Amino acid sequence: MMTMSNEPRALREIHEIREKMYEETKNLTPEERAEKRRKEGREIAEKYGLKIVQKV
Repeated sequence: MMTMSNEPRALREIHEIREKMYEETKNLTPEERAEKRRKEGREIAEKYGLKIVQKV
């Protein structure tokens, strides 16, 4: 179903998710944002049994 702006539902959901992520991190420094994402990545990898490989 399309909204009045003709934005598909999936695209609207993506915009809402991005807005929420922005609101959660807008007052963080770049280093704090990076650490938050690394922590989230580690948690997801652990949850699904994934191995994170880092190339130096």
